[in-house]
Amino acid sequence: MNFHFDERLGIELPDLSVPFEALPPDEQEQVLVRWEKIRARIPDQIMAFERVIQGILDQIQQEEDWDVIVNHFHQISDYASRIHELNTWQRVDQTLTNTSTHDEANVHLDREP
Repeated sequence: MNFHFDERLGIELPDLSVPFEALPPDEQEQVLVRWEKIRARIPDQIMAFERVIQGILDQIQQEEDWDVIVNHFHQISDYASRIHELNTWQRVDQTLTNTSTHDEANVHLDREP
């Protein structure tokens, strides 16, 4: 089981080359343990991005150049998108299955309701 570090999100994401169910039980357990450790760090990563957004908002309050302000709002939008993705990954449960339709991690993850 491979994980790859996603620079944009700041966490490792699963990258299954075979269906999760096809892995031997001991490997499944190793994958799940590693994924749970990664999931546990997601709230900290979200808080780090929220601090970045707050810093940008502070800069906007001091800025008078409209083009710079617009750029700051684009940055905020990007960080908000990252937070949204992290919240989605946070809800991923412990069932990992292979699919070729997931662009980023090359996995399909059953999400909790």
